[in-house]
Amino acid sequence: MDRGEVLSGAAFTAVLRSSIVFLFILIAVGWAALTYVEHTLLEEIRNDVKERWDILAADHQAEGADHVISAIQHVASLEESGTRALAIFDETRHLAGNLTTRPPGSGFQVGTLEYLPPPQPGASTESIYYSNEVDGRWLVVGQRLDVLKRTREAFVRTLALTGFIVVLSMIAFGYFLSRQSLLRLREIEAALARASEGDVAARIPENGGTTQIDRLAREMNLHLDRSSRLMTTTRNTAAAVAHDLKSPLGRAYLALGRAQDKVEEGADPMDALLDAQDELERMRGIFDTYLQLSRIEGGTDNATFKTVELSALVSDLAETYAMVAEDAGQILVPHLDDADSCEIHGDTQMLQQLIVNLLQNAVNYGPEGNEICLELTRHEDCVILVVADKGPGIPEADRDAVFQPFYRLDPSRTKSGSGLGLALVRVIVERHNGSITLQDNDPGLRVEIAFPALGEQHDFPG
Repeated sequence: MDRGEVLSGAAFTAVLRSSIVFLFILIAVGWAALTYVEHTLLEEIRNDVKERWDILAADHQAEGADHVISAIQHVASLEESGTRALAIFDETRHLAGNLTTRPPGSGFQVGTLEYLPPPQPGASTESIYYSNEVDGRWLVVGQRLDVLKRTREAFVRTLALTGFIVVLSMIAFGYFLSRQSLLRLREIEAALARASEGDVAARIPENGGTTQIDRLAREMNLHLDRSSRLMTTTRNTAAAVAHDLKSPLGRAYLALGRAQDKVEEGADPMDALLDAQDELERMRGIFDTYLQLSRIEGGTDNATFKTVELSALVSDLAETYAMVAEDAGQILVPHLDDADSCEIHGDTQMLQQLIVNLLQNAVNYGPEGNEICLELTRHEDCVILVVADKGPGIPEADRDAVFQPFYRLDPSRTKSGSGLGLALVRVIVERHNGSITLQDNDPGLRVEIAFPALGEQHDFPG
């Protein structure tokens, strides 16, 4: 893997930018914190210096100059660190203490003092001191700012080390994330390349992650599933159409031949022409149904969608198909839930087509005496439509395949039908954000469809 590709990755770039922002914030916060610490330390030193000067000034006034000189000499001899300044001067000379000359000015000052002995190399060259006159003598008390210098240096070192470790960790983590992202992108690229070459089984490996790339991979797999299903359906459709149209075309051709023979014989060709017309009408019905399926499946315009009271629609169709079932020696038993509203957002004509297809299938494939159950209920935020019969049912292995256009349970395709009924039902359900399941009715088939009730926008797995 090219390191340059990793370094140019979005994750690494984002972490690198975050590191730069972090450094700016660290410097700004560190500077503010250091300023605060220095100010606090300097204030404490000032207070300590002033307190010691006040004590010596009070002693000078109470005990006299000799007592103060003796105390300063004693304290100066005990001061090993040499960080404190303590001295007394008269107008012309140094009387006692560890300063060689009286510093200029009075009150609090920050500047360089001449210590005796001189400070060690590396010590601070600045001191804060308080100087003022007491009974004709100058009393000087100060403190070298070594602690301030050491604090500043330690603070800066700690800040620099912290920044270095954090930024280095962030960059390393960003490199790792960028590398992982690039690996996932390579997997996506490889899967798409295989899919573009015609591999309908190509899918992006899923690791159950929750990153944006993982969510994108799952979404792309869904699109690959749809594309694979579309390609498979297209291939199967082409073969099925050729097979299904071959017979009626052949019969129509033979019927036209018979009609021609009748004309040549001077007989009435009307029966043969009607047979040819019936076969052509059957082909036209197949094409119309398939075009309707394609329009619904490819449509995105929901301008015809409105509030539909499904119970009223189902009730009307139940009355109609009760007579159709009775003519076929069967019985239709409706069970409609009138207690709750069964309103959904949908297209009335599509929903009518869906119910008609299910009821017609139940009548067509059901035996004499077949009992067809038509149920409509409201369950929480869903409207459930059920069509169940006592017919031959659909084997579990074929329940997914029957939703494909032109799929027939009869491989020889000797029975009537186009294999488009359930395919049309599926696309109508998907357009209405619903779900459809085929179950065993023991015996027979139970078709259960769940629609989101009005105001709900749930997506159900199809």
